[in-house]
Amino acid sequence: MTAAVPAAGAERIGLRAWLQLVAGAFGTAAYMTTITATGSALPHMQGAFSAAPDQMAWVLTAFLVGTTIATACVGWLEARLGGRNLFLVATSGFAVATVLCGLSGSLVQALVFRTLQGLFGAALLPLGNAIALDAFPRARQGLATAMWCIVGNLAPTFGPYVGGMMVHEYGWPWVFFVTVPLSIGAFLFTYAFVPPKARAAPSGFDWWGFAFLAIAISALLTMLSRGERQEWFASTEIVIEGAVAMVAAYVFLIRMATARAPFISPPLFRDRNYALGMVFSFMHGSIVFLQLFLMPLQLQSLAGYDIVGVGELLIYRGSGFMAGALLVSWISDRLDPRLVLAFGFSCAVASAYGMSTFSMEVRASDVAWTIFMNGASSSVAYIPMTMLSFSTLKDRYRTEGFGFYYVISFLGTSVGTAVIFNELSRAMQIYQDSFRDKLSPFNELFAYGFVPRVWSLAHGGVAGLEAESRRQAAMLAYNGAFLDIAIAAGLIILLIPLMRAPKRR
Repeated sequence: MTAAVPAAGAERIGLRAWLQLVAGAFGTAAYMTTITATGSALPHMQGAFSAAPDQMAWVLTAFLVGTTIATACVGWLEARLGGRNLFLVATSGFAVATVLCGLSGSLVQALVFRTLQGLFGAALLPLGNAIALDAFPRARQGLATAMWCIVGNLAPTFGPYVGGMMVHEYGWPWVFFVTVPLSIGAFLFTYAFVPPKARAAPSGFDWWGFAFLAIAISALLTMLSRGERQEWFASTEIVIEGAVAMVAAYVFLIRMATARAPFISPPLFRDRNYALGMVFSFMHGSIVFLQLFLMPLQLQSLAGYDIVGVGELLIYRGSGFMAGALLVSWISDRLDPRLVLAFGFSCAVASAYGMSTFSMEVRASDVAWTIFMNGASSSVAYIPMTMLSFSTLKDRYRTEGFGFYYVISFLGTSVGTAVIFNELSRAMQIYQDSFRDKLSPFNELFAYGFVPRVWSLAHGGVAGLEAESRRQAAMLAYNGAFLDIAIAAGLIILLIPLMRAPKRR
């Protein structure tokens, strides 16, 4: 008996399918542009709100907290509302929340609206990918994923540059306003071209498990974000937040082990690849985006770049992302995915280590290659990481596994952001205190050689030297933060051999 050969027409992709893919990609682009562009506007927002650098980190963390919590129930909402309807709600809500972020008059308002933006944006990535896959035949879904990834990242490639010009001309709110057309486009294309699907029968939802997980995540991230400012466990607030996070996490684990229909099925973590995949997802989520948040701040505050110049350099990151995606699409079926994953994290090591060598006179070419490698590491590592994580997982756990996979990734970004900005603030203070001990009129070094001609301690010279010491302390702190990222990315490579390679077909 010969196998049936599908007709040629069955593989043809019509215009409507491409327009559906564009609908999903526009939603993805709106979300990713918000992540990539917001970091470059933080110095302008810091001045507008009269906030410290560690307080501005809350602007990033609030968005990620909302995304992390809401991602956990995207699957249940999709079953209730349908994928098309949920995507329409998400894109419209994301557009409104984005406008409100731009209209914020205080840091508190910005944090509230950023959290709301994250809550609506949680569905844009998984549903955008699902819409793209549903539009194409099963045999061409690899092409659908690649095109969704490329189209969805065209806007994040050029968005920081366009947003930088708008911020330079009209102010920081335009870093948010510039993404609104993408959300509107996603809504219109979805409404016009994406057909409604038959809704799946909604399964039970463990609201108690979800509630305790949300409380644990919120308390943990609040503790990490405010710990340095409140002197950690010397503060009653930090002690309470830490206790709430621990108790909520413990109750969540008890609930997961004993509930009839738990929020997360324990058998997921009996699969070694999936359990290790959660570690990789957490680290990938933190490592990839931390450089994207830190680098614009460093260049604008210390190296003399303006927001437009930073936007131009961030184009290289988008180019690296697309180059990495194209490379992986070509070699993914030819090489062991573990080798590709190791190469992806090696790119992250090279990128972060390169940034750790920046000085006040850093050249644009040095920034360009390091941020290009950062973009490449994002796409090169993500595809084999996902493939390995789900290659041995049983089919009945796959949908639930994907939902928690995204939750862990966003949680990694949230925790990494809070930790790295705390570390940055502490290191700046340590270096500055070290310099201050030596910047004294009684230090004999100021009386020798050419030093008196360069730094005169009279007529305001001490104040100038103090200002310069703050800049140097900040540069050393940034270099240390990037070096820590490089070390973390290198250490995670050591776990790759523990993953089982998928069976070859």
